[in-house]
Amino acid sequence: KSLGNFYTLRDLLSQGHSPEALRYLLASVPYRRQLNFTMDGLRGAAASIERLRNFHFRLTSTKFPEGINEAIAKRAEAFPKAFQDAMDDDLNTAQALGVLFELVREANTAIDAGEFRQSNVKPVLSCLDQWNRIFDVLPRRLDVDMSAELRFGAELSAVRILGEDHIEQLLKEREQARKQKNFARSDAIRKELTEAGILLEDTKDGVRWRRK
Repeated sequence: KSLGNFYTLRDLLSQGHSPEALRYLLASVPYRRQLNFTMDGLRGAAASIERLRNFHFRLTSTKFPEGINEAIAKRAEAFPKAFQDAMDDDLNTAQALGVLFELVREANTAIDAGEFRQSNVKPVLSCLDQWNRIFDVLPRRLDVDMSAELRFGAELSAVRILGEDHIEQLLKEREQARKQKNFARSDAIRKELTEAGILLEDTKDGVRWRRK
């Protein structure tokens, strides 16, 4: 502190870093170990979250062939116990992260090879949801109002941090406006998201978004 080289949560949020990235970074090291905080580490955490969001988008926006990939099915079936074992091991959050990314890696490999099947989607999404109920860095399937602004004093009065559920709702409204050729409303929503630090990418499979 005497060197002036520390950051508060208020500082990091005001610089545009997301609460989810901070949470992920803090969880990436077991609580008994000291975290060596760096900005590169924080950006790496944001990149890991983006990878999970893209994976979720891929699973929910792609029409896979019917049937089931048995290897992926077995991996998804084994996930809950492996995840629980990691958390029961004195809250070994680093191991719990590794369990999820091993599943993501294998699923992405199967998708790239054209070997992922439609019946694998729901079990893998269930694993992702189970993990996220603890780490809470992806949109949640909970009846919680996530649209409120996060504020930590007057310093953040000009910063609007949108909850992920609210972002998804705005994207749905934008898509509906585009279908109705209401381009003024569509542009207004994009502007609102941009001002809140949300970047949009229109793809043939739908809209992807990420925080700056």
